[in-house]
Amino acid sequence: MKKFVIPLLIVIGFLASATVGLAQGQDVVTAQVDRAVVSTDETVTLSVTVNANASNLPNPTLPSLAGFNVVGTGSSSQISIINGSMSAQMVYNYRLQPYQAGDLVIEPVSITIDGQTYTTAPISVKVVQGTGQQAAPVTPIDPTAPTSSGFAGQDTFVEADVDNANPYLGEQVVYSFRYYEAADRFGFDQPSYEAPAFTGFWSESDAQQNQYRVQAGGRMYRVTELRTTLFPSKTGEVTIEPARLAIPGGFFSRGANLQTDPVTVEVKPLPAGAPAGFNGAVGQFTIDSSVDTTSGRVNEPITWQITLSGSGNLNTLPDPVWPDMPGWRSFDSQATHNTQVQDGQVVGSRVYERLLVPQSEGDFTIPALEYSYFDPAEGSYQTISSQPIAVSVAPGDGSNTQSYTAEPANEAAGAAPSAETPDLKPVPTQLALTAAPITASPLYWLAWAVPALGLAGNFFWQRRQQYRLANPDAIRRSQAGKKAKAALKQVTGSDQNPYEAATLVLTTYLADKFGQPVAGLTRPTLRQLLTAKGVEPELIERIVACLNEAEAGRFAPETDDAAPVAELVQTIDTIIDDLEKI
Repeated sequence: MKKFVIPLLIVIGFLASATVGLAQGQDVVTAQVDRAVVSTDETVTLSVTVNANASNLPNPTLPSLAGFNVVGTGSSSQISIINGSMSAQMVYNYRLQPYQAGDLVIEPVSITIDGQTYTTAPISVKVVQGTGQQAAPVTPIDPTAPTSSGFAGQDTFVEADVDNANPYLGEQVVYSFRYYEAADRFGFDQPSYEAPAFTGFWSESDAQQNQYRVQAGGRMYRVTELRTTLFPSKTGEVTIEPARLAIPGGFFSRGANLQTDPVTVEVKPLPAGAPAGFNGAVGQFTIDSSVDTTSGRVNEPITWQITLSGSGNLNTLPDPVWPDMPGWRSFDSQATHNTQVQDGQVVGSRVYERLLVPQSEGDFTIPALEYSYFDPAEGSYQTISSQPIAVSVAPGDGSNTQSYTAEPANEAAGAAPSAETPDLKPVPTQLALTAAPITASPLYWLAWAVPALGLAGNFFWQRRQQYRLANPDAIRRSQAGKKAKAALKQVTGSDQNPYEAATLVLTTYLADKFGQPVAGLTRPTLRQLLTAKGVEPELIERIVACLNEAEAGRFAPETDDAAPVAELVQTIDTIIDDLEKI
């Protein structure tokens, strides 16, 4: 028995002595970043490593991080025994999004252990201006704040909320649904989302999707967020029913049916004191007035166009009240709108057209048009007005004016015509066509074909525009190669470091090609993405090697030898050609 007890005591004593204090022979706390040069479209990961006993270890204290937002956090621990020496290590990762260009400095990170404070060295990061093609904005997080969700710790959970629980009638409200999935969860399931009915709201048809990572309850989660823009259509308490998410089961995971709590919104009526011309518009708008010509003719139409631009429910924006115009005939033509979501707001324009036909010549003024709306940000009614437009009307050319004269009837009905009657001619025995019919002329059919072709072309153009608006990722993917090829030609001619420019071209192309944000496209993420998309391993290695070569060139001393850059550009061009075949 003794031969087992003594070695066991020796091992226990060794472990205790190895983990009592801080690690020997290495820095207690160090900090590093995964890249020293980054664009405003990308993120940089700050890793803080603490070598100490991992039990009850406090979190490091971050500096102010001027120029950066913290958009994700995570941590990992490791205990290792090397050559009989045990070390405990804790690594804290902070994903930083730069929001300004320049030479930025991450000030020292500190941690206090057993009453003694340890600090890291400052880190310099060069931030260059990006192209603006970055991921959807991510709300900065407090890396030290606890999670607000009661589901933290579970593998999967969902939640929903609105950005404004007390809006005015017709004011925009953003409904956010978030699906949390533990980052260490293994599975290939594709969840199915069932949105609420949104009874009592007018909603945008397509939800805006955003993906990011957060730490909740000490655990890292992948978050998929869906944002739906709503406009309340009735006042009082309105409840949004639970959203549901069905997760199918698989070989590696069990299925689940998740649902959010209902969300209650208290909708306020619009205040009293609306102006006489108010017809229900809510938002923030500007107005513009124009005509297709300021010199017309009598009985020839002039097109008057009113454009309302701004933010609000432009799809259902009430029509303007047109002013009376004596001496003119007027006809409503058409109304079109174009909207998109920017920074969580529905913005765009709505265009109204009216045909005006002058009945007399002279100098006229198309009057100003007033439009009233309620501004929820100001909590008051606003009235905007277009500028009057001077129009000169000339006399018509009279080409459409015809006069007809009646022929007198015969005195004796049925009487035989007299031979002396000079106005009557003998009836011919056959008809002779003095000219070809108009339908035999090619110009006749061309006159019909041109409008038909124009209508068909306009129809297909409208369908393409609708497709582009509904499928931005597909358009982005289809144009990725063309844009990258054009950008490659500018690599050597710009003031930017050619290696840096080449890196940006390739990473932007990969992000566009595979529908990913440029920010956060790290090497491990890129490998996983390309593998999942079925890219050959040999091509993946060429892509990674090309990025590594470009990265090394960014920090190499500058030379006059243009050959390496030309070879790098040619390599990227070949990679793009190979990926476009997939």
